[in-house]
Amino acid sequence: MRTRNQVVAFRVTPAERKQISAKIKRSGLSQQEYLLDAALNEPIYVMEELKPILTELRAWGKNLNQLTTLAHQGRVQTAYLQELTAALGKTYEAVSNLAEKGPVIHHGNL
Repeated sequence: MRTRNQVVAFRVTPAERKQISAKIKRSGLSQQEYLLDAALNEPIYVMEELKPILTELRAWGKNLNQLTTLAHQGRVQTAYLQELTAALGKTYEAVSNLAEKGPVIHHGNL
């Protein structure tokens, strides 16, 4: 276990403090974790734009599960999933392109 017994402090303007606090809050990390990551590791990217994409993917997953249940019950014989497959492919590409920008840090239930 490493012991952190050194203090690093620096001065900022009120506007800079506000910007730093906002970034820390968006990251979901503690102030110490955020500043250590920012100083020692790769750049921190908070991908807020993933939330709507993940919400949509969850909805598609629920619809697909419902369709599967209906198919197993014999209530659905044929389903045309070309549009769904194309949309999922585009979504996967978009998420992959975002992730290529760098590490994605997320917090909580997206």
